[in-house]
Amino acid sequence: MIIVKAGGSAITDKTQDFTPRLPVMEGVAAQLSRITATEQIILVHGGGSYGHPLAKEFELNKGFHDKSQLEGISQTRYSMTELNQLFLSCLIRNRVPAVAVQPSACFVCTSKRISLSFLEPIKNILELQCLPVLYGDVVSDSKMGVCILSGDQIVSYLAHALSVEKVIFGLEVDGLYTKDPQYEDAELVKDITFSDLNSITGGETGDVTKGMKGKLSEISKMEGIEVNLINLTKEGTLLKAVQGNVEGTWIR
Repeated sequence: MIIVKAGGSAITDKTQDFTPRLPVMEGVAAQLSRITATEQIILVHGGGSYGHPLAKEFELNKGFHDKSQLEGISQTRYSMTELNQLFLSCLIRNRVPAVAVQPSACFVCTSKRISLSFLEPIKNILELQCLPVLYGDVVSDSKMGVCILSGDQIVSYLAHALSVEKVIFGLEVDGLYTKDPQYEDAELVKDITFSDLNSITGGETGDVTKGMKGKLSEISKMEGIEVNLINLTKEGTLLKAVQGNVEGTWIR
C-alpha cells in the first residue's frame, strides 16, 4: 500500500486565496488512473490557499477560545470540502474510483495530536478497491476544543496504523533541500537516511501547519517506511516514483 500526499502548495496557488491549480490535480488524477491498476493507494491532500487563510484568520490552530471562531470553523470545513470536491471531480473524470473521507468524522485530537480514530470506513473503501481521499481539516480536540489536523499528520498516523510500504509527498519544489530553496546555495538532497534528517533545516512558511518544518517533523515518525519527496507540478513524477525512479528525495 502507498500513501500519496498532494501538498496544498502544489495543488493550489498559495499567493491567491481559494485558487486551485486544476492542471496539477488533473495530472495527478491521470497518473493515479494508471497506478491504481496495480497498487493500493490512499490519497491525502493539503489545504493550501483554501484552508490556511481562514484557519489563520480565525486562529483555529490556537484552539477554541471565543464564539467569534464558530464562523471560522464552519467556513474552513466548507472551504476544504470545496477543494476536496474539485480534486474528486478530476479523479472521477480519469475513471479513478475515488471516495472522500471526512477527517473530522474519523479523528479526534488531544493537544493537536490524534488520540482517537475510527478507521473502518477507510479500510472498507480499500477492500472495495476504491481510493480513499482525505485532507487537512478542523477537528475536535479534547483539550483545546478544536485544532487543525494537517494532512501530514494524517499521513504519518495512517502509515503506522495500516500496512503502508511507501509514502510519497508531492510538493511544488523538486524535493528536500539543505535549506530553503529560495536561497541560491540551497542544494537538493537526493538520498538521505532518517537518522540524518535532523541535519536539514526546514523553513516555516507562515501557514498554520509550519510548512516544511512541520512536514519533516511528521516524516521523522515514519522510520522503517520508504518516503519519497517529489515535485508534483512536474509531469509524470508521481508515476515514476511509484515505479522506483524518484526524481527528488529518497528517505530510507
